[in-house]
Amino acid sequence: MNVRGASLARSSRASASVQAQSTSGRPHEDHMEQWNDATFARQWAEENTQENPERKQSLDLLLRLISDHLAGAPAPRRVLDLGCGHGAIAARVLHEVADTTLVGVDGSAAMLELASERLAPYAGRFALAQANFETMTPDDLPGAPFDVAIAVQSLHNSTDEGKKRALASVRTVLAPSGLFLLLDRIRLATPALFGAYRSVWDTLGAEYNGQQREGHTLEAHERSVAERGDKPGSLEQNMLWLREAGYSQVAALLVVGVRALIAAS
Repeated sequence: MNVRGASLARSSRASASVQAQSTSGRPHEDHMEQWNDATFARQWAEENTQENPERKQSLDLLLRLISDHLAGAPAPRRVLDLGCGHGAIAARVLHEVADTTLVGVDGSAAMLELASERLAPYAGRFALAQANFETMTPDDLPGAPFDVAIAVQSLHNSTDEGKKRALASVRTVLAPSGLFLLLDRIRLATPALFGAYRSVWDTLGAEYNGQQREGHTLEAHERSVAERGDKPGSLEQNMLWLREAGYSQVAALLVVGVRALIAAS
């Protein structure tokens, strides 16, 4: 694990490097090396900002949940961003939620470099760490215990075992009253209802992660998912994995098509 950025109180530091793997919700492992290419990463980051209107509603809700949960909590209020990418959501947390510190974890060194640049105005309040979901342990997540942990579009590229390892690792580093918020793609698990999914995408997709582009046929949708290298679990699988990881309270707060916001504690 490589930790960079400003030191946090009680942040652990380790020198062992982990094989880089992107954890920010991106293409098939055959193409994962591109996320460690600085030019490619910067171009992607410029095209995918927190101002993207297709993400606004879901991210505004996420920030409201974080803020409400931390209201009244003693400072510093520690937040873990699992799969932080170029730091767009981390920057919103540090800017909008008072008295927070944040640890961002990602598999891409190039993305972490961009996150370091973006978060520079918040020096002293953040640290960044490189880690691989497929081999993740709690030791890869410095700065515990966390009052809130988030994973936004960052788990669906991992294998099922990688997802389980990440969820269990986060559970270990959460404070007893901590809240985990998972906002990610879910698998279309009922193909016979594809027509209903398409109606949702056509009506609400542009406001929820661009789902209007999910495909006009089931075959086109499944091909698109496969070409991106996505491996999302169904809503039921994600909730089961969370319970198996030790979360006693699990709830699907918002499900729109093939995106879900799940809370666990």
